[in-house]
Amino acid sequence: MNKITADNVIEQYIKPLYGFAMNKTRNIDDAEELAQRIVLQVYDVLLKKDNFIDLNSYIFKIAHNVWTRYISEKQKHICDKSINNMDLCETSYFIENKIIENETAGILRREIAYLSAKQREIVVMYYYKNIKIKDISEKLNLSQGTVKWYLFESKKELKKNMMAMRIMGNLGVNPIKLTNIGHSGSPGEKGDPANFLARSISQNIVYASYRKALSINEIAEELGTSPVFIEDEVKELEEYGFLDKTSDNKYLSTVYINEITAEKNELIESINKKYGEILAEKYFAQFLNLKDKFEQSDIYYPDKDFNFLLWTLIPFARKKLTFNELNKINHDEISILRKDGGNNIIFAELDNEIVTSDIKIFTTMERSSDDLNIDGFQTNTKWIGRTNDWIDNKASDYVSLYHFINGNLIENEVTVSAYERLLDKQYLLKEDGSYKVNIVYCKKIDEILNLLPEPSDEIREIARELDDRIYEINKDGQPARMYKIIKYFSQNYLSTIFTYAIDYMLQHKLISLPAENQQKSISTLLVINDRRSFL
Repeated sequence: MNKITADNVIEQYIKPLYGFAMNKTRNIDDAEELAQRIVLQVYDVLLKKDNFIDLNSYIFKIAHNVWTRYISEKQKHICDKSINNMDLCETSYFIENKIIENETAGILRREIAYLSAKQREIVVMYYYKNIKIKDISEKLNLSQGTVKWYLFESKKELKKNMMAMRIMGNLGVNPIKLTNIGHSGSPGEKGDPANFLARSISQNIVYASYRKALSINEIAEELGTSPVFIEDEVKELEEYGFLDKTSDNKYLSTVYINEITAEKNELIESINKKYGEILAEKYFAQFLNLKDKFEQSDIYYPDKDFNFLLWTLIPFARKKLTFNELNKINHDEISILRKDGGNNIIFAELDNEIVTSDIKIFTTMERSSDDLNIDGFQTNTKWIGRTNDWIDNKASDYVSLYHFINGNLIENEVTVSAYERLLDKQYLLKEDGSYKVNIVYCKKIDEILNLLPEPSDEIREIARELDDRIYEINKDGQPARMYKIIKYFSQNYLSTIFTYAIDYMLQHKLISLPAENQQKSISTLLVINDRRSFL
């Protein structure tokens, strides 16, 4: 691993590793020493090794090994010192009292960390930094009486809590991992909302507060760490809408976390296959009879390759399979308007190593231009050759293609990068020294929609039945506050399983796989909503 990447990894793990050290030692000084040793060891390994199957597990395995060596050294040091400087009869007494003294100091430091931020600040200033009450009041703009009250309440709280036993939560010894983190809606200026949940600590915070509102201290206990190390993380997650703060200063996760069990996965997979087959036979099979109609239309598709067109029509037909009478919940009813301008719903799955289908359910990505009245639609499936998902699906590419279609993208030094993008994404192909558009485009959405068959009443009834069934499966075991979100993701479910219909149609040779020079551009549609003619 190169130095820059290693530095970034270390920066990401500084707090988690210090939390690990603090949890093991319960002593600030010892934690700092242990954390420093772990970081140095991890950094050394990162610089020497490139491929990690599970980097997070690997790092904490190193941390545990360093901790084991650290304990061995400490025990040996105490034993050697005791034997060299004391009578044998004194050794046991000395070690026992020293341990008690260290444990008491460690518990005190731990409990100070569980005080409120203001209490902790005043206690540290007064007892550890020896700052006078008068000076504390001036620094914090508080009256001296208020400072004394904070100190008095803090001492009472510390005394009570030091007599109690703190139990490390399950996440402290067995942290969870979230996977398939995604969003529905617009991402915001900070980019992919999944970036907020890239760290293990943030994932475990939103999971800890998923079923029950917890205070920062309660979250810290569940994670087996000090509140000091999660305060900033909790604040940022709350600030950007990943946590809701309740009236009693507790936090509830807003992230929809789907916990897939083996039984649930098997049930949903069987349902997807069953209804995917129904969808293919009772609806998409009709598309095969539309070849002549599309050939006579003004819709462009390269080389009049009807198979290529079908790979766009089938995902795009979701608009036909979205029934308003089934749409009980709108996106804006449940989405969160976030600080960076994002307006979305965040969802994730609990990673429990269950092998799920590689067919998967995909949504259609829509792009538009503020300056031009154009829209781009693209859908990813397991059969396409795109790897960068929505991040690399840029509106600027559709704008460049629009200008090319209208003869306004003159190839020169200014447009060289635009041509490179279009060629790399296979939106354009270069053949015999000339360029060819390699996606589907049309003037109006209705040009396509009007040629597609209307779903029958039978399909509508099947869709309603499927929605109810999926909703009941997905809401099982979920907190009640998530039911509306689950209802939203369960409605018009039939339109989302077109990938299973494609798989069925491939198996029965109703459609064929895209050619190599089509795999990046397949299932992409450009709609140009203006009066100009295509050249």
